[in-house]
Amino acid sequence: MSAAQPQLPLKVVPGKRADVRAFAAKVFERHGIALQEDDPAFALVTLNELILRKLMGELLKEVDQHITARLAEFEQTMQRVEALASKVLAQQVRESVGGLKGTLHEEIAGAQLQVERMVEEIKRAYRIGRLARWCVVGAAVALVVFACGFWVGKL
Repeated sequence: MSAAQPQLPLKVVPGKRADVRAFAAKVFERHGIALQEDDPAFALVTLNELILRKLMGELLKEVDQHITARLAEFEQTMQRVEALASKVLAQQVRESVGGLKGTLHEEIAGAQLQVERMVEEIKRAYRIGRLARWCVVGAAVALVVFACGFWVGKL
């Protein structure tokens, strides 16, 4: 076999003699060394496998503990970030509300001035109308008095 082609591992199922034969065939194919099914090399391989499994279990436990600790730190950091973000957001909202209040006060003051001007114009228009009415009434009374005087003078 060429070195460029990757070798797929043989499937290991404990207690199967066919696997031992397959391993022995692979060793012979690669290295030219013939192994028997009861060769001590297989015991060493099994021992290495058991040690490796134990070490992998311990390593996985350590990795799990490390990941759990990092996740707890991450959650605490996220809580601090959320608290800080909420404070910043609250401050920005307060500033925006303050700006809106100022704008609204300016708009209300402008509207009040316009309303006051309109009220003054309405009052002025009402005064002019009232004055015109009284002038008409006065002229009518004067005309009636003049007519009465003219009539009395004829009698």
